[in-house]
Amino acid sequence: SVQVGDMVRIRRRKMVGDIWEPPRYEEWWVDGGLVAEEYHSWEKIVTVCLEGETLRLPASDVQLVSRAKTDK
Repeated sequence: SVQVGDMVRIRRRKMVGDIWEPPRYEEWWVDGGLVAEEYHSWEKIVTVCLEGETLRLPASDVQLVSRAKTDK
């Protein structure tokens, strides 16, 4: 489970091909996002800050890159 301040990467998708073809998608990962709000697993939505934008994304499109440092 991700926590506020964790660095994450997000999956981006783009539909490619012509409209009369079955849908195909290009997928790629973008690094450098930070988890902005507390994540609840029952909600399955993660709020991420990426390049000045706040995005609410499905948890399946977010991967942990590194854990935020916590001083305990």
